[in-house]
Amino acid sequence: MASIAKVTVVGNLGRDPETRYTPNGTMNVRFTVAASRRWTDQGGQQQERTTWFRVTGWGRLAENLDRLTQSGALVKGKQVLVMGSLEQSEYQDAQGQTRFSLDVNADEVQLLGNRQDGEGGPPRSSGGGGGGNRAEPSESGPADFDDVPF
Repeated sequence: MASIAKVTVVGNLGRDPETRYTPNGTMNVRFTVAASRRWTDQGGQQQERTTWFRVTGWGRLAENLDRLTQSGALVKGKQVLVMGSLEQSEYQDAQGQTRFSLDVNADEVQLLGNRQDGEGGPPRSSGGGGGGNRAEPSESGPADFDDVPF
C-alpha cells in the first residue's frame, strides 16, 4: 500500500505496546494513539473528537520502543509525539461492515510530558543509529520538539 502523506501525531497511547516478529525475524512494535481535539460549538457546548491511529515501529526504532516498554516508560496513557508515513487501511469488522483505519509507519517516536509522568532516562526514541533513547537529528534539521507549544 502506498504512503498517503507524512504525519505528526501528538496523543496518548491507547494500550501498552506489543512487540512482534515477522516470519523472517524482523522486530516490530505496535500500539495505538488517541489524538483528541476539543472546541466550543456555536451553542457554547464543549465538544471533543478523538481520532485513533495504529502505529508500527520497525528495525532500530522497534528495538528502542521495546526497551522503553520493558522499562515502564512507554505504557498505556503516556503522551507521545509520532512522526511517520500515514496510510489508510480497509478491514471488515465483526458485523461484516467495511471500516477504515489510519495507520502510521513510524520514523520517530518521542515521549512527551514531564519527568513526573514516571519516565526514566531521555525522553526520545528514534530509528536512527547509535542505540539508546536519544533521537538522532534528521537531514531536514534537529528533531527537538521540547519547545513546541502543543
